[in-house]
Amino acid sequence: MKDYYQLLGVTERATEREIKQAHHQLAFQLHPDRTPDPQAQARFLDVQEAYEVLGDYHRRLAYDLLRQRARELAAAPRHGPSRYDPPPAPAQRRGPRQKDIWAAQLRRYVPWATRFNRLTVFFCLVLFLDWAVPLREYGQEYVTAREIVFVSVTKANPKIAFHVTTTHTNFLLREEWGTERLRVGSPLTVWRTPIWRVVRRIQPVGQVAFQPYGGGIYGALAFWPAALLLVAAVGLFPRRPDELRVNAAVVAGLLLIITLFVLVRSA
Repeated sequence: MKDYYQLLGVTERATEREIKQAHHQLAFQLHPDRTPDPQAQARFLDVQEAYEVLGDYHRRLAYDLLRQRARELAAAPRHGPSRYDPPPAPAQRRGPRQKDIWAAQLRRYVPWATRFNRLTVFFCLVLFLDWAVPLREYGQEYVTAREIVFVSVTKANPKIAFHVTTTHTNFLLREEWGTERLRVGSPLTVWRTPIWRVVRRIQPVGQVAFQPYGGGIYGALAFWPAALLLVAAVGLFPRRPDELRVNAAVVAGLLLIITLFVLVRSA
């Protein structure tokens, strides 16, 4: 804080007249028109500033109060607070960061994600076992019903197949095979898996054996259980981040829905 009294060369008890006279005398001596000295010009500006404060009653009163406070602060011991210091703000507890909150929420779901991934892997192993064990043979089957179904997803190239129902099984058959090889009442032999009862092979009497349309979940659609097994296994790898375990369970859940849908359509 500048000492305006010192700049004007007056005491703190100087009257308005004394302040005005001191300013007039210094301004006359230091005016830039009278001296080219840069220091004198800088001091002239300080004198003008001091007179603007001390020449006004209200501004001088506020300036004196600030000077008094500055003196008390300077005289106060450094290790203790001053009475002019603002009261200390209450301590605010820093809440956990958003990243920590997210990590805590993930840890809550990790046990459930791990259990789900294990069940998914077990389901895929059952599928593999169903595919690997010997097929169950159904001889002396007869076609009891044959319905036309659409298997194409585009209207530009429509494709149809036959949904064939026998005494113990049902499966899809290509259009040309259903027309030429199997009719209602035709005898045939069917081989299907023992667990999920997916038809794997068909042989009409006196003809060569063939597979049903698309091969089902153990044929052209085997990609879905393979992808399901891979994703669930990744979620069970040791020392993996919690986020990876939970995300693997979510993706495995979506793949499981698709796999179950394909399995139901194949059975």
